[in-house]
Amino acid sequence: MTNLRRLAGATLISTPLLLLGAMLTSPPQADDSDAAYLASLAKDESLSILSANLFHYYWVAIAIAVPAVLTLLRGDRGRALTAVGVAATAFGAIQMSGMLFSDWVFAAMPAVTGLDQAVRVFEQINADPSLNVWLRTGTVLGLVMPAVLMAGLARNGVIGWWAAPVALLPMIAGPLVGAMVAPAAGSVVGALCCAPLALVGVRLLGRTAPRVAAAEATAEPARTGR
Repeated sequence: MTNLRRLAGATLISTPLLLLGAMLTSPPQADDSDAAYLASLAKDESLSILSANLFHYYWVAIAIAVPAVLTLLRGDRGRALTAVGVAATAFGAIQMSGMLFSDWVFAAMPAVTGLDQAVRVFEQINADPSLNVWLRTGTVLGLVMPAVLMAGLARNGVIGWWAAPVALLPMIAGPLVGAMVAPAAGSVVGALCCAPLALVGVRLLGRTAPRVAAAEATAEPARTGR
């Protein structure tokens, strides 16, 4: 249990840094068109791939670490809500991490096929219904369900209620501030909105202290009736 918490805690604490790096290296687009998106990826392929790696491991970190959050719960209050949040957040993060593979493909495609042909391939791929299910479930679950997870933890008394609305903001506040102020400012704001995940990581590390582990070991037989 201690090693699990230590690993998961350190992993969650890393999420703001991973997201900050991913957003800072995300290539800017001239507009919202498919052609501008592909051109931005291809303009500096190395930078695009660095950003894709950081986004990918941001989602991987969430997927592998959030199940350990269940070990923080004491009593039944908020347990069901937290369990739903954990399962849905992990599934959404897995969906999102898998989608990042396309960045490698789309960054290389314009140089190989030309931009016009790359746009045609991109549009055909994105017209597939199953891909859209993949993308939509990843987006909704990966971005919304962390707030449900935080609400469950708040209900249990692990963290404050402020964490639930803040958990909704990483991919919303960041781009909004980036458009209104500057891209770098948006990246910082987006990363700061990962504070609830980092705080949960701190809580997990706090439970690895010897005195805490000893107290839990003593309390466990009483809870199970042994």
